[in-house]
Amino acid sequence: MKHFKFKLLLVFLLWNSTVFSAGYADAYFYKAKPGKYEEAADLMREGRDIGLANGQVVIVHQQNIGKGGEKMFLWVDFFNTYEDRARAYTAEAWQPFLEKFNKQTILMPVKSYQMTSLDEINPGDYVVQVWIWDPKKGKSAETLEALEEAKLIFEKHGFLIDLWQHGLGSKNFYQFVMLSNSREAQAKSLESLENDTEWQRKQLEWFDEEKYGKLVESYQVTSLQ
Repeated sequence: MKHFKFKLLLVFLLWNSTVFSAGYADAYFYKAKPGKYEEAADLMREGRDIGLANGQVVIVHQQNIGKGGEKMFLWVDFFNTYEDRARAYTAEAWQPFLEKFNKQTILMPVKSYQMTSLDEINPGDYVVQVWIWDPKKGKSAETLEALEEAKLIFEKHGFLIDLWQHGLGSKNFYQFVMLSNSREAQAKSLESLENDTEWQRKQLEWFDEEKYGKLVESYQVTSLQ
């Protein structure tokens, strides 16, 4: 993404009609200046639309819950291969926007990192909750196994779950992503999950005992329409 990417921050989730059985993502977080939220959203939408028109898989979000609140905006690029990543943002259609973005003073970069998917990526437009875990030293395999078990539990209650591993720009974190088709569907799934005795036991292991690692961060985002 050249200069544009270095100025971006994190993201999370895009989606088109293609299911990614495996792949990569570049995530970027931005913080909008006070009073500039609508302008920030419009700028993110403009970039997303250029990407989609250029055949790229791009999604942009605004945060609802998490550090920084609604000031945080997220941009995510998805790729099937490293070659796809290398070709991103090389099309002429990007150049005017990149120049505009590099000069703008609405959004300030916060952080960015790369991720590798650990399962099939679910396409769609979702309410997204993200939980980032730092596995205990020497226990990464055990943590991943526990996340896969948690995925099965959550999906019984209507969530779609994506698992990711962080790479460049971050540490060896795992990312557990809960996808819901609407806030109403999310509420129904959460209520059902809360009454699951298996999850009640597992929840204590994850949060109270920190058996599988330490929670690094959590937040919720929704895509910009």
